[in-house]
Amino acid sequence: MGMENLLFAVVGVCLAAAVFLGYRLLKSPVWKQRQLQKAAKMAAGGNVQDMIDYLEVNRNRKSVACPLTNALVFYFIRSGATEKAGKIVVEAMDAGDSSGTALAQMAYIAQQKGQNENAEKFYRQAMEKDPKLEGTMKVNLAGLLINMNERLDEAEQLLEEALEQREGAGKSGVYLNLAMLHMKRKEYSRARASAMTSAELLPDTPITRMGKAQAFGLAARCSVKLKDNGEAKRLATKALKTLDKQPGTEKLQQELLAIVGEKVKI
Repeated sequence: MGMENLLFAVVGVCLAAAVFLGYRLLKSPVWKQRQLQKAAKMAAGGNVQDMIDYLEVNRNRKSVACPLTNALVFYFIRSGATEKAGKIVVEAMDAGDSSGTALAQMAYIAQQKGQNENAEKFYRQAMEKDPKLEGTMKVNLAGLLINMNERLDEAEQLLEEALEQREGAGKSGVYLNLAMLHMKRKEYSRARASAMTSAELLPDTPITRMGKAQAFGLAARCSVKLKDNGEAKRLATKALKTLDKQPGTEKLQQELLAIVGEKVKI
């Protein structure tokens, strides 16, 4: 596996679940916040099955917009259990959930399965169903095209449109995808600038720390490609400090340490 892929590998499903549950916590009604907080503590403590059981008991099975249902779908997608994630979404759709969020979840699942045509179809349907999702869906669709290394001009256009639709820290993910796009084109200076912008837009919080470290890590990798070893070391060190030895990030830490130790093979 190449360095670029390793830097963006899934770094631990317990951590991912805890982070996303924390994110949902900020966007949910008070009583749902308490439930998500309890589930997040279970995930952070490694009690994954307890977390799953708790979410299953308390979630609304008729709506993927329910924060608990959404969190459970996310967990299954990130842990590779796409069949379980799909079953939850289909169950909600069969019960009448025809929302853009449900279509977006179907897109995520299809993408994880490598069903790229289906993923693109669902992303476009989600945007059509709910225009409020356009900014996020355009970023995800662009990411799909970048990963496929196809229609990169279209991917760039989608990201430029998403920049117009997002504000503040919400632009961070757009710039990270732009960085990956430029990496595909071997435009390493532009990729580094976009990765740095992505990192700088994110506040330093437990919820955002992983994304911030990934952005610094990608910028470090660009510096390696540019043979700017001093800057590569500086950025990799910054990424390591941002991670602060969070559990579940060992693989990313190893790759960053390799850059610091000048062990990276170009």
